[in-house]
Amino acid sequence: MEQSVIKTAGRVFQVLEYLREMRRPVTVREISQRLGYPLSSAQALLKSMAALGYLRYDSSLRAFLATPRLASIGDWVMDSMFQGGQPMTALGDIARETGFTAILAVENDIYSQYVHVIFGSRAIQFNVQPGTRRLLCMSGTGWALLAAGGDEHLARIIHRSNTRLKPGGQSVDAGYIQARVRESRERGYAFSRGVVTEGIGIVALGSASNAFGTRLAIGVGGLAGQLERAVDAVVPVMRARLLDAAPNAPAASM
Repeated sequence: MEQSVIKTAGRVFQVLEYLREMRRPVTVREISQRLGYPLSSAQALLKSMAALGYLRYDSSLRAFLATPRLASIGDWVMDSMFQGGQPMTALGDIARETGFTAILAVENDIYSQYVHVIFGSRAIQFNVQPGTRRLLCMSGTGWALLAAGGDEHLARIIHRSNTRLKPGGQSVDAGYIQARVRESRERGYAFSRGVVTEGIGIVALGSASNAFGTRLAIGVGGLAGQLERAVDAVVPVMRARLLDAAPNAPAASM
């Protein structure tokens, strides 16, 4: 867990994500073992979430379940961000039709953050988890998001990235990033090869901002060689599904 994340806050969301993955009642001991918390901490956390009404305790099962209140606190997000679009459905269609891992990413500060991931059907899959963050300047989905924006925004992100990375002795090459974004705009999609993980490629498309300033990218990840051979078939599928994901925020001309 990143040092900037308050431990208790991080644990709450880890529990919620685990519940979403399991889709069944969970016990205190299971949460403790699976997520690596002390038993007493897991018990206190689940009891607190139950006291607030987001979980309920079933004494016959000795387990905790999610409540409708948990679902209701996020029911506005999809409508406000995607204005009637169906991003999860679109992502599932992309994974099924291409066989590659499908990724929904949003711009978050200097990062591209993967908010949803669906694995495809290929024998070797790009294995990445929701919540993963990649630098906008050094990732396929990041280049797609930057390509969908303007040059002033690109310059700002490069500057902010270098300001943030400098204390750790790192930096991004402005010329390299500008070339990748320009390349993405010219061909209509971003394609990164081995930028973060050797042998892995990402093909991504970005959307224009919607009324709330949200810009999203839809990408597919897999073995770079497989993507090279499939890119001409994959991109039209992604372009059509991006319109399904955010119908009022069409794909920008890159």
